[in-house]
Amino acid sequence: MPDQVLIYLIVALNVFCQLMLIRRQKVASSLKLKFCSLAVAIPVVIMLSMRLLIVSGTIHEYVVEQSPIEHYITKGASILLIAGPWLVTLAVIITRIRNRMVSPHH
Repeated sequence: MPDQVLIYLIVALNVFCQLMLIRRQKVASSLKLKFCSLAVAIPVVIMLSMRLLIVSGTIHEYVVEQSPIEHYITKGASILLIAGPWLVTLAVIITRIRNRMVSPHH
């Protein structure tokens, strides 16, 4: 199986797990929808952006051929692919805690 397919599979499984965690949080349904959408959108936008950068020739496809700046872009995108949905999950947890502190009767 090509590495790209494995990467997409890992990212998809990570997003799926984060969506399950977000859906379990006790916040308004509209907030859950927004956070779920964001958890999906972050990796999709990053993957599309990287593909566009590669197709346009802005960065090289293979890491071995990349310049130091291209390495930083690739590393940053790689980190955000996995960390993005986690950060959204953290944001929904913080929102839930903040909401509970504002209205402690719930």
